[in-house]
Amino acid sequence: MKNRFGKYLYWLAAVFPFILSAAFYSRLPETMPTHWDAAGNPNGYSSRFFAAFGVPAILLICTVFVNFSISADPKKQNIDRSPQMKFISKWLIVIIANATQAAVIAKAVNHNFNISVLITVLVGVVIAVFGNYLPKCKPNYTIGIKLPWTLASEENWRKTHRFAGFVWIAGGILIVASAFAPYKGLMTGAIVLLCVAPAVYSYCLYQKEKS
Repeated sequence: MKNRFGKYLYWLAAVFPFILSAAFYSRLPETMPTHWDAAGNPNGYSSRFFAAFGVPAILLICTVFVNFSISADPKKQNIDRSPQMKFISKWLIVIIANATQAAVIAKAVNHNFNISVLITVLVGVVIAVFGNYLPKCKPNYTIGIKLPWTLASEENWRKTHRFAGFVWIAGGILIVASAFAPYKGLMTGAIVLLCVAPAVYSYCLYQKEKS
């Protein structure tokens, strides 16, 4: 019963952006900003209908795809051995979809709302939380740092994810800080660190194992 309630709650949360958009639809302008620069200035616009329902539809498709990928993963038993990572991975897009849609609507209704700070902080927190559980992630094809060298060696996978956990926590904190820092390159640097450092570390481990 508890597991069934959790599934109902999950999919209710997944479609909640549509409900939220429908509730505020009459108050939304015909053309809405849907993309902003680092300073929070809009630099991309969409129609009211697409902003209200198209964007949530794209994220809902991503949610369905993530759930399908996890359930169809050849190493699903390893994913089940990392319940925290499985939980976070499934809820990640759902949380982002709800926060993003709420922010888009808030910005359309109240032009003084600072959407860039909210989204940046949310992304940073999510990355830091994800990094906290990365060392617990077992080898699979859906969740984690999936590189040729990590997938070919369980030892490489374990060490890379332990290292990446620290990097992602630090990177998440830097991204949160970038929301309030005058230097906008901080977020770019953090993202590069998140992507490059684990890959380089994993490749160095691979070369060391070869020799």
